[in-house]
Amino acid sequence: MHQDQQYIEALLKNDERGIREIYRQHAPAARRWVLQHGGNADDAQDVFQEAVMAVFERAQKTNFVLTCPLGALLHVIYTRKWIDRIRLKKRDATVRNVEEYRYELESSEPDALTVAEEAIEAQERQSRLARTFAQLSQLCQQLLTLLSEGIPPREAAEQLQMNSVDTLYRRKNACSERWRALMLE
Repeated sequence: MHQDQQYIEALLKNDERGIREIYRQHAPAARRWVLQHGGNADDAQDVFQEAVMAVFERAQKTNFVLTCPLGALLHVIYTRKWIDRIRLKKRDATVRNVEEYRYELESSEPDALTVAEEAIEAQERQSRLARTFAQLSQLCQQLLTLLSEGIPPREAAEQLQMNSVDTLYRRKNACSERWRALMLE
């Protein structure tokens, strides 16, 4: 039995002077610790009170005998309680952030009408691209098709019977400009 057992007896007997002594001796250390670990004075007061209550409840339920200094026992209890609070706050913040993100996604998701309109626009654009591509010369169609398929420029120039790669690039630029002009008409 430790000499601080007297404080356990004071808690059990609701001895006001003994309880005040517990707070006078140990609450400042709890306050410093909580403040150093991201809390404020109210947080420190709350976790210290919870620690004292935990000791009181334990002493009531069993024939509790204190074998270490009361300050050490209280320190273990209030640090664990504070860490649990921080975890809970982080978990709540994480849940809140996830919910906000989900809400933003739901509110930013386009409705069916918007999706349908965008699909129709994309289909019309593809159709216009195909129509205007068909208006290009046979050589332009072959050249742009070969290059879009990833055929190396030198090989494409040979297939199209062009003199050089420079000629191929000049012709490609002219074909692209013509196709662009047809699209804008």
